[in-house]
Parts: sequence; structure tokens; C-alpha cells
Amino acid sequence: MEKEKPIVILISKNLVFLPRIEAAAGSSLRVRRLTKPGRVDEVIGQSEVTTVLVDLEEDVDLWRPILKELKAHLVESRSSVSLVAYGPHEDENSMAEARAMGCEPVLAKGAFINQLKRLLHS
Repeated sequence: MEKEKPIVILISKNLVFLPRIEAAAGSSLRVRRLTKPGRVDEVIGQSEVTTVLVDLEEDVDLWRPILKELKAHLVESRSSVSLVAYGPHEDENSMAEARAMGCEPVLAKGAFINQLKRLLHS
């Protein structure tokens, strides 16, 4: 039986960047979206997670609980995962909160798109 491809988790309801993220992921990674809390185990299952992408344009009440739930799941599974957040460069509060929750790097949208392939494959 062939091993499942590792997954990239996207915390976002917005579909604008999804095609770019899927293209950057290529054939070696699967992209799965999380759009509400309480679904982490269902979405991840037994798959290996390599990267979590957090869209800071989403309401903080959406991404904060999902990120907390994901982090708890990843600690439990002893996974080492990159937590990457991106959003409008002027949204300093959300960027600071994402950093405080362990996201690194936290990028403006333009920088995120420019670095996307490297972020997913490093």
C-alpha cells in the first residue's frame, strides 16, 4: 500500500490563494482546509502534517481556536510542523497574536506569495 502524501493545513475560508497554494504544493503534498474548530482529527486523521498556513484576514475568533486545537494535536503526535501566518501588512495586532501563538514566519501577503514554494518544501 502506498503511503499517503503529507498534508499542508490551510486555516481559511477564503479561496483566493488556494490555487496558488495547491500549485506550490505540487504533487508531493496535499492541501487540506480547516474552516471551523472541532474538525482537526477528522481533517488530519493519521496523515503527516508538514506546514500549517494561517490566513490572518479571517476573523481571529476563527483561526485562534483552530490553531490552538491543531497545536495540541501536533504536540500529542510529537510532530514538528512549520506554523506560517500571512495577512495584510497593516494588521499588526493579528500578526503579533500569531507570533505569540508560535507562528514563524508571519508575513505580509505579498511576501507570503513570493516565498510560498520555499515555505512548503523546506
